[in-house]
Amino acid sequence: MHWSYTVTMILSLSIFIAGIIGVLRFAQIPEIYRPFIYLIWIGCITEVLSIYFAYRYHNNLAIQTIYTLLESLLLLWFFARLGIFKTHKKFVYLLGSVFVISWAIDNFWSGAFGSRYSFYFDMIYALFIVLLSIRAINNLLFTEKELLKNPTFLICMGLMIFFTYQIIQRMFGLYGLKDTMQFRSSVQRILNLINCFTNLIFALAVLWMRKRKPFTMQFGTFDQPAETSR
Repeated sequence: MHWSYTVTMILSLSIFIAGIIGVLRFAQIPEIYRPFIYLIWIGCITEVLSIYFAYRYHNNLAIQTIYTLLESLLLLWFFARLGIFKTHKKFVYLLGSVFVISWAIDNFWSGAFGSRYSFYFDMIYALFIVLLSIRAINNLLFTEKELLKNPTFLICMGLMIFFTYQIIQRMFGLYGLKDTMQFRSSVQRILNLINCFTNLIFALAVLWMRKRKPFTMQFGTFDQPAETSR
């Protein structure tokens, strides 16, 4: 199969499926998922800007680099909303500081902003996102019966799949076979496919997001049932 930039672009634009569903169903989406919805929308904007910068300036790494920092912080906010840091509330601020500092060092200390991937930062925050996703899924195993219909489970599974492979891809870029263009291209293509797959998982997760209806108890007598709304 001849792999062109057009194919890559189409795969990356799959994020718009979740973005559009999020817009249409925003009123029904619980507050706990709002950080993730914001991330999806920022991802949509980033993809459009990346395409523009790629065509206009033949380099969109600066846009992607800024997005990775926003992504890490929004996902951290999302996990905080899930209650992952409930017993260690200060840890979320510590981890956020680690993300910002490592991102700044990786991009500005070496003067490489916009010229290469943030290899060390990408691996650091990807590792933490994977660990937080595992923690969130572990909590669900004891409370949820229909995991495939649970938005949190779907989101965390998608995050685990994508960021685990991102760690592997960044490690190859730093330590192994980085001089082989064909190998690097193959690794990037697999990442593009995984990105599309996880975007579809996220779209399904957004589709399943709904506010729980408040429980109301109706009272009536045995000979006169309570009224029901129509």
